[in-house]
Amino acid sequence: MPGPLRVRGWLAAIIASVLLGGGLARAQSAVPEAQLETFLGLTPPSGLSSGDLTNLGNGPVTSGSAIMQTITVTAGATLTFDYNFLTNAPPPSTNPLGALDPFGFVTAPTLGAFVDNFYGYPTPLASAPTSTGFLHQTGYHTFSETFAAAGTYSLGIGVANVTSDTPSSALLIDNITLIGGTITNGLFATGDFSGFSTIGNTSIQTSAFGISPTQGTYQALISGASVPEPSSIGLLVTGALGAALIIRRRGTRSIVAPRTI
Repeated sequence: MPGPLRVRGWLAAIIASVLLGGGLARAQSAVPEAQLETFLGLTPPSGLSSGDLTNLGNGPVTSGSAIMQTITVTAGATLTFDYNFLTNAPPPSTNPLGALDPFGFVTAPTLGAFVDNFYGYPTPLASAPTSTGFLHQTGYHTFSETFAAAGTYSLGIGVANVTSDTPSSALLIDNITLIGGTITNGLFATGDFSGFSTIGNTSIQTSAFGISPTQGTYQALISGASVPEPSSIGLLVTGALGAALIIRRRGTRSIVAPRTI
């Protein structure tokens, strides 16, 4: 039976798994639609109405995450970035009405969805590496859009869950470039979100994630996944402590010499 040192090591491993596994310590939960839209400036005083993400037509948005940067462009400026959409939503062949159609969106030059669970339909999405935590992926592709009018824009890029917070989806974003304007840290070369504001479940990933960046060392992961509330984490840790105590007691009893009569 394990001794005290082995029990402590076992317990430390469980607590580390609880706190670090599945991204618990790496990111926050996706946020509700209203909070996401406020962050993106899609609610008054901008003059746009709440529910703009739902109104894009993929279904009722429940939650999401995003990154954002203010940019100034000339007329004819071109925005490009590389993206890979990952999802745990069932493929269209088993989801014919699109009840679960999570999507990626951009807010500038205009608000629009540019990728969703039906990407490439009827060809199914490719399998995603197990290490990503997602079942399906589009693989990296390039988004491109031109600004007809010069001005200052809030460039937001994000992912939205539809109908339900689960199954969740995510976007890998890399190599954001702007011809006719300036983007800060578009390659995420600083290894963080310098130059961007973020909301929800966002993190910087390397090729260790299971998918390599298209340029450089780093890429942004914008995820619609939620993580357990602190109370849930507390319950897991409490359970680990209880299990460790039981094992230690059993180990203690096993080394006590039997009584003689």
